[in-house]
Amino acid sequence: MERKVLMYWLAQFGGWGAYYVFSILLLKNTFTPTYNLFLWILSSILFSVLLSHGIRFVILGWKWLNFKLGKLIVYSISLALLASVLLELFQSGLDYVIVPDFLVNESALGEEPFDLLQFTFAVSRSLILFLLWMGFYYVFAVNEKSRKQEIANLQWEASKNEIELKNLRAQLNPHFLFNSLNSIRALVGLNPEQAKTSITRLSSLLRESINLGKLKVISLNQELELVKSYLDLEQIRFEERLKLEFAVAENSLHCEIPPLMVQTIVENGIKHGISKSIDGGIVSVKTTFENKTLELEVSNTGKLDTDEASKGIGLENSRKRLSILFGDRADLNIRQDGDLVMVLIKITYA
Repeated sequence: MERKVLMYWLAQFGGWGAYYVFSILLLKNTFTPTYNLFLWILSSILFSVLLSHGIRFVILGWKWLNFKLGKLIVYSISLALLASVLLELFQSGLDYVIVPDFLVNESALGEEPFDLLQFTFAVSRSLILFLLWMGFYYVFAVNEKSRKQEIANLQWEASKNEIELKNLRAQLNPHFLFNSLNSIRALVGLNPEQAKTSITRLSSLLRESINLGKLKVISLNQELELVKSYLDLEQIRFEERLKLEFAVAENSLHCEIPPLMVQTIVENGIKHGISKSIDGGIVSVKTTFENKTLELEVSNTGKLDTDEASKGIGLENSRKRLSILFGDRADLNIRQDGDLVMVLIKITYA
């Protein structure tokens, strides 16, 4: 803000100063450089700055930028005309305060009658100057207003996105918890000891998932550690029916992704694929990272149910979070590939 104020005053004094100095240089045959000439120029600059700053005060105070165009034009011309008359009256009065010894062929002050035509011409010249000043100021003010509105819109959008992200993350904890509890419930009657071990692991896993779930993004490495802990828990239930494959590129582990995204996809794969097959199946996680693009593929044995894919909380949640965080630089697709359901996520990092 201080920098803008400084630039404003520099533009004010620089602009009016350049005008008066240029006018004197243009009419150098009419003037001779004297102390009074510099005093006259300085006084004119100060009064012109005062008038133009007063115009700005009126424009902002009366909110002229909200006026319709026709009304704005009429008001602007009227205010510029008033400022022009005041400037010419001030400069005429200067001749009585500062002796115009800088004028070539100077006449005795007060001997010449008031020349209305000359005064009107001088006012017209000043009117053009003030209208130009107002035009430049309107362009600046409208541009500044648009910039502030754009910043406000971005802040509102960021706030809205943050709220939506929190809501989406909040959906995942119960989703994850219910799936895990269902897995443990199946063990209670079959193997109570394993059920106890699973509950202990679940407690640790929940603590970790809740802590990571509070973050906007986490590293792929952190996410995969969580996924492996969850799969260890599920293998107690499925035993040899659940086979795992991990082919993770080392250079992809630093990539940032939404927390619990892979975890949710793996959960869905086990719930809708592995658990429905007598022979079980395979869960595979593969990643590559090339040209600043992460490709993450999660596949599981099973058949794709298009209704579940379009209505399921997990996939829809992941799509929304990817869209909020990465925009059109991220994509999530699900498809059937033979006897595997494959989810492919692509994220391009700027």
